[in-house]
Amino acid sequence: LLTVLSLIECKPSCRWHCLRLLFRLAYSGGDDSSIRFDTIRLIINKVYSAGPHSPMRWQLPHLEDDEAKQLLGEGLLEAGAGWEISDDDFVPLQKLRGRCVEDVATMMLRSMAPKSAEFAFPLKVPLRVEQLRGELFKAIICAAKDRVWLYLALCIKRPVLLHELVETFTKCDQDMKEHLVNSIEEALKYIPASEPELLVLVQKASPETERLIIKVLHILVQTSQGKEGLSKEYGDAVTRLYSITQNPRLLVPVFDLLERKHILDFLPAVMQLDIEEVTAAFQQLIRSRAPTLSISELLTELHHMNNPTENIVPVKCSMQALNVVFGMRDQFDAKVYGIVIQALVEEAGPLPTLFMRTVIQVVKELPRLCDFIVMQILPRLVRQEVWGDENMWRGFMIVLQHTFSGQSGGAARVLAMLPMSQLEDVLVQHPDWKAQLREYIARQPAGAVAPHVRQLL
Repeated sequence: LLTVLSLIECKPSCRWHCLRLLFRLAYSGGDDSSIRFDTIRLIINKVYSAGPHSPMRWQLPHLEDDEAKQLLGEGLLEAGAGWEISDDDFVPLQKLRGRCVEDVATMMLRSMAPKSAEFAFPLKVPLRVEQLRGELFKAIICAAKDRVWLYLALCIKRPVLLHELVETFTKCDQDMKEHLVNSIEEALKYIPASEPELLVLVQKASPETERLIIKVLHILVQTSQGKEGLSKEYGDAVTRLYSITQNPRLLVPVFDLLERKHILDFLPAVMQLDIEEVTAAFQQLIRSRAPTLSISELLTELHHMNNPTENIVPVKCSMQALNVVFGMRDQFDAKVYGIVIQALVEEAGPLPTLFMRTVIQVVKELPRLCDFIVMQILPRLVRQEVWGDENMWRGFMIVLQHTFSGQSGGAARVLAMLPMSQLEDVLVQHPDWKAQLREYIARQPAGAVAPHVRQLL
């Protein structure tokens, strides 16, 4: 390979023959792929040059003519024109390093699609380049799936080439599409997330390219972690595509980049995804340096999805979402739960369906909030006559049972606030609570406790 490279650089009359040999090796068939990949590395690192030539029209299938004209200026017509190799024995080194490599790689990429596929712009290549393509197919050529690797490597050096990859994706059958989705990471993990062409890729996405774009977004989130992160423009671009496809999986990688209004609008759809995707979406919010929706606001919204009169999403989806956030509690201040519970209990109207479930979680897993629950939340629930809702009352009793031994004084104060009927039922179920209640009553001044409490004791 190094000998061939030396001939390309030092013997102009040998360039074309050497280039043909390199491409035959880069697309060679057989079980041993090491020669193929060694050749691709040589082409990319030693032969190919990404500039300074302008892109060709067929490399910009995502742009309308007016948009392409803004990019290419007066060179638009030239960018759609072909080129020729005038001398049979001589190829200009600049052409060989740029256009020649790109054109062959593009032809081989397009060969992954069915022969009937129609691309937006035809490739206008020299006759000898077209003949080279024919020679490759006459030899022992690699499987169609292996014709993407050289092109992906070119994309690393020249990201504008990604747009032709996306167009080819739309022309392929389902099996080949899946292969391209799984392969694109080999290029994207080496391209900085700040590369403008990646944003354009998402901005120009369509329902046809949605599957590929979801993969691109997930890769970009991974490669940008610990760095500057993706721009808000990605959120705007995904919002536009979501308005067309209504696929909430699109929203997961950029959940923290969406506008606050859109997060609130799209939250019910995201909550109904698989637990892995719900976790990934919420993780984006929690990790964000400047989230558009705080953790307390997220928890409040999750509780508002279900109440006795309406279920915006199935209760099991809300339970799953609340469990996901609770599982991340070590990543934010646990006092958030106190703030949310206080806000929910002070709201007008019926309590959210899962309110008491969250309170139970808190007293079991966040013991430092138990005193707050007993002293502030339970008395409020008594004043709201919590026993009127069977499920809430059951949850109320579970909280009392869990906190009675640790906060017996506060729990006894709550018992003393109950009406006669409810207190009588509680003491029948928990006769052992009478002793602490008696101690509490004995410390209270006359008239501070309702007469029926002393009567029951």
